[in-house]
Amino acid sequence: MKKPMKRFLLLIAGVVMLGFVSSCKEEGPHKDDIVKFSAVINSSATVPKATSAGQGTGVFEYNKATMELKYNINYQNVTPTSVNIHTASPSWEAGPLVFTLADKPTGSQVQGTQKLNTEQQTQLILGMMYVNIPSVNNIYGEIRGQILADKIEE
Repeated sequence: MKKPMKRFLLLIAGVVMLGFVSSCKEEGPHKDDIVKFSAVINSSATVPKATSAGQGTGVFEYNKATMELKYNINYQNVTPTSVNIHTASPSWEAGPLVFTLADKPTGSQVQGTQKLNTEQQTQLILGMMYVNIPSVNNIYGEIRGQILADKIEE
């Protein structure tokens, strides 16, 4: 009579453990296809250092399935010669140009979609990309902002 009871208890323990294991599947924003990023754009992080009243914001959505980065960049108090994405880590270094999002833009906003490759996707997710907005007076960048993943609210 003791053996059937032990087997029954082992069966129940196995079912309970299976429930625990299956409820521990990996979830989170890194599993979502759409990842949101943003950038605060000003002269504080420019390399070499620039002094400017210019400022802006960048809002980004990256679709991991299509590998497309959708961007909406707004700026003010600056007349840009271009709006670019560069890579650099750490964020206080200057890095190579990856994309020109707009050449001689007019207005105060640049929007669009840019296809990324696997290396660029990794750089984006690791926070190694930044928006750089140069001007005639500051050809290396009048304002700049690191593109960072938005914090997830639970």
